[in-house]
Amino acid sequence: MNNEIEIKLLATPQCASVLLARLNQYSVLQTEVKTLTSVYFDTDDRQLMRWGMGLRIRSGDGDNVQTIKTDGLSVGGLHQRPEYNCVLQSNQPQLALFEEVEWPAGAELSSLNNQLSPLFTTTFDRQTWLVDLPNDTLIEVAFDQGSLTAGSEHEAICEIELEFVKGDISQLFELASDIASIEGLRLANISKAQRGYMLATAHVQQVKTLNAVKLSDADSTSECLNRIFVGALEHWQYHEQLFVEQRSFAALEQVSLAVQMLFQACKMFSERDLVECAWLNELRWLRQQFAWLTQAASLNKLTAERGALIKKLPQQRSLLKTLQQRQHDLPQPDDVYQLMHSARYCSLMLKITRWLYQAKWQHSQALQQENIQHLAKAMLQTSWDYLQQSPLAEPQLDCNAYMKQATKLRRNLLVGMCVGELFDQELRQEFRLPWVDILSGIEELSLFKPMRELLPELDAELQQAIEKWVQRKERSLLDALEFSRQQALQQAVYW
Repeated sequence: MNNEIEIKLLATPQCASVLLARLNQYSVLQTEVKTLTSVYFDTDDRQLMRWGMGLRIRSGDGDNVQTIKTDGLSVGGLHQRPEYNCVLQSNQPQLALFEEVEWPAGAELSSLNNQLSPLFTTTFDRQTWLVDLPNDTLIEVAFDQGSLTAGSEHEAICEIELEFVKGDISQLFELASDIASIEGLRLANISKAQRGYMLATAHVQQVKTLNAVKLSDADSTSECLNRIFVGALEHWQYHEQLFVEQRSFAALEQVSLAVQMLFQACKMFSERDLVECAWLNELRWLRQQFAWLTQAASLNKLTAERGALIKKLPQQRSLLKTLQQRQHDLPQPDDVYQLMHSARYCSLMLKITRWLYQAKWQHSQALQQENIQHLAKAMLQTSWDYLQQSPLAEPQLDCNAYMKQATKLRRNLLVGMCVGELFDQELRQEFRLPWVDILSGIEELSLFKPMRELLPELDAELQQAIEKWVQRKERSLLDALEFSRQQALQQAVYW
């Protein structure tokens, strides 16, 4: 058995020459170029996939090598999975040869073997460099370029893999950090096999709601913190991949929300000296890169269906054209794509991955002495006190006051997303619901901000018509917001 540890980066073909120049700065013991073809197998009902296993037969080294990978760890761009290999004399799987594999209870290998059939194929040219690093460390760097095929469907493969061979694991991250500074790369939390399964099953990824982190007071505090951090990162990377594939605005909103959640979690734990996040300022930078999404969401709704929302306003066509121009002036999908493939973005993701993998903070005495239930109560109370001292607790609020509190309220709700699962679910939902309604109402109020910003550019008659239209919409929302706010302020805390 080989416990494979590697970092994967998705690349562009143009990265090959830059990667070669970068690796020439190191001591390279050997380099090789070969063409590899792998056929992946499973049953019709995807039994291996359901067990968290992947089976392939790879040719290209003069032999047919049968490999099975079992469930492992995937954090950020780091993949760690047990791998079992054996040489075959044919191109058909022989599961009985995997003597060390621990199969699930009740697995009938002979019957399973008979049900296996090819599912998808990868064919790619691989160039490898065996890099000699300090502390007697060897890292194999591979650049793969080719295609993945499932029936009539095809998908390009272009990625860099850094596999830890032996030595000091920190050197893997040092080399990866250097390579990550190349523009055009993106850390990959999805393997070739996962991509193949999705292609073979015509599976289209969907946007997911950010849910509260599943925690238990039976777990240690460090385990709970790790679950919070990893959960936010997984949500981020899932929707990052979804955005890259589909250019989905809804996916990008979820990326932003996950970044905010990770930032909020790291900030509140670091303020209590329980963790140290040297990359927090970089995460703050990334959070700011998505600040325009609120404006974009408003403009998207105003311009949807050829401006159906503003169809009763005079000069609707002219207004729609102006709003569409404002929309065009904001960052576009290609701009976001470039951001996600920038060296700064990639380096930040790698820093977070390294931080989670090394988890030095888990060994701090202060953290080990903390009880997660007591810690969660203190954090929720601090956040609640902060909210009660904000304008949200004042007798009366106007539209502008509400909109200014959106970020504060969202951060408060994210604290509950991080640690709220430790408490009674029904009480928690009852407490949160009016505040969630308020945040939703504030987002609706924001819808009219672009309309107000247009007023100085319009003639008096049109200004008056829009002002009257906006005021009518805002009054209705303000009434609903005030009702929810009075309810929210009277709720008993759930912690």
